[in-house]
Amino acid sequence: MKYFITIILLITILIYGQLLENGFPIFLNISLIVLILTVFLLSEFSVLNRKFKSDFKIRTYKKNTGSFWLSLAIYWTILLILEENYKNIIFTVLLLWVYPIVDLIMYFIYKNKKPFTIFIKENQLVLNKIKVQKRDITELNQIRFDRFNKKLILDFQSKNKITIRTMEYESEDIQRLLEIMIDKSEHNVFMPQNYKPN
Repeated sequence: MKYFITIILLITILIYGQLLENGFPIFLNISLIVLILTVFLLSEFSVLNRKFKSDFKIRTYKKNTGSFWLSLAIYWTILLILEENYKNIIFTVLLLWVYPIVDLIMYFIYKNKKPFTIFIKENQLVLNKIKVQKRDITELNQIRFDRFNKKLILDFQSKNKITIRTMEYESEDIQRLLEIMIDKSEHNVFMPQNYKPN
């Protein structure tokens, strides 16, 4: 949460600086972009440093990169190149490149370190993301699979659903995870019919 608030605050300051008549000085704009990039990286690295006690855990073998933000950054960069008065939007475009750059860096770090990101301790499922998600497996009441995005969607009785990108994990690990969750759930939960291991 602290990273999220910091990023929002820095982005707000940067956008406010762009809306001013004379704008922020170049040094301040560049400093804000670097700070935003650093906070994004720190938030991602926090995932690698967390440890959880568990009976079962799964490694992430690769981190999927978000094509939406990369496409958006490329689109605005092309517009910037074609624009004569580019000085008005250059820092906004640089801001759009922050997330794709962090995503790319983390792709290689995950490929190298293969951190544990899913844990089960007794009846608790823990997803180690930037914001840690915890759910009581006994409340799991439905498992769905989005074939297009290769995501498992887990619905719980009293808390929001969570999603797991299956492409980031070994198929045997996901299969074992599903078996454990089905076994521990107090509801009539079954394997999604459209789910096929990678």
